[in-house]
This record gives sequence, structure tokens and C-alpha cells, in this order.
Amino acid sequence: MGPAALLPVLQDLSNAMSDLAGQNASRLGVQLSCRAGCGACCRQAVPITPVEARVLAGLLDALPRERQKTLRERFRQAAARLEESGVAQAVRGLQQGNGTATAHEVGLEYFALGIPCPFLEEERCTIHEIRPLRCREYLVSSPAEKCSHPGTREVVGILPPVMLSRILGRWDTNGDAQPPELILLTMLEEWVARHPAGEDRPHRTAPEMLQEFLRGFARDAPAAPADPRTKQPPNLLPERSDV
Repeated sequence: MGPAALLPVLQDLSNAMSDLAGQNASRLGVQLSCRAGCGACCRQAVPITPVEARVLAGLLDALPRERQKTLRERFRQAAARLEESGVAQAVRGLQQGNGTATAHEVGLEYFALGIPCPFLEEERCTIHEIRPLRCREYLVSSPAEKCSHPGTREVVGILPPVMLSRILGRWDTNGDAQPPELILLTMLEEWVARHPAGEDRPHRTAPEMLQEFLRGFARDAPAAPADPRTKQPPNLLPERSDV
């Protein structure tokens, strides 16, 4: 089977990592400020993994016709804004390793466009239960209003013990190892056009993939910092080495 079958398990594990990050922060006298109804982070350039891209594409395909039409139009508008602004080209440059701007600069340029996630409605995530791992890993302790100004470096992020999105990002849609690929949620349809679902050829069992994932988890876990706080907003685009 394909690795998408494991995604609910990995999402639960990611939730547990976020809970643990909150507990670690609390021991230092710091409380998370993330709350429902605050959608500032939903205007950042959210990286997703190939596995999540395939699942979200399938979700779109399965929606009722009118709902699907609404969401696809939002994706179209977002993609058009990114092309017109040159940010889409900069993102592709980051992926290919030949861009002139840094990941941080591209992330700030993206945020400045104010493009909401297509799944955001009334400042609430309409796919919260299946939202990307990177969204689950975005945690801050600074006042919520500061998230609207990531360039000021006043956002205090809280890192989970292990970034599961980085581990899952090392797999393609078949569960095979691949160089990490930069895919933006708002550029989902461009990715789908390059990776038709019919090309997926899973050839491993769920236990095999889960064991491999847990080995990656064990490798990354020792690197977890004792203090989870970071002055870098946790969901800006990763540098090439982290893509």
C-alpha cells in the first residue's frame, strides 16, 4: 500500500509532539498562544510533503462539485498571484538550488502577498483534522498579533521535539526514499500536474514503512533541543538543506 495509509497515524504522532512541546515550554514558564480563529500563520508559505500533496489532491477530487469548484478557484487565484509577483519562480529556484534569494527572503515575500490558504474560511481551517504536519508543528508563545509581522523577528516559535514533516518529506508517494522536495500548499495543483496519481506504484507493506519511519524518528529525536524556544517563525520556508 501507499504511505498515505499511514498518514492518520503520523498525524496523531505529530499532535503528540506538539503537546509535548507545549508541556516543555510550560516547564520554562512559557505558554502557547495559538488559538482557534487566529489565521495569521495560514498566510505563510506552508511546505507539504508529497504524501500529503497526494492526499489533499484526492480530497479535492472527492468533494461535491460546487465545493470543489470554489476551492479550485481559490487555488487558481493563489497560483496566479504567486506567478504575477515572481514568488512562484523564486520558490522553484529554491527547489532547484539555483535561486538568488534566500529561503527566509522568499518566505517573507510570500507572506507580504497576504494569500490565505485555500482551506481557510472565517480565519478557521476547514481541514483541521487532516491539516499538514507542518501546520501542526507551527507553535508560538509570543502574542498572536505578532504573527502578522514575521519580518520583525518578534515571533517566538516553539519547536516540537521532532519535526515529523522532515521525516515524511524524505518519501515519495510510493514510500520510497527521495531527496526532499519543496511543495507549497498553494501550489498543489502545479505539483499534481507533474505527478499524476496513475504513476503511483506502491510496493511495500504498512509495517515496513512504519518501521522505516520510526527509524527516522529515532535518528532525529536525539537532536531535539532542551529549550524549545526559537526566535525564528517556525513555518517560513526551510533552507535548501532542510527542503
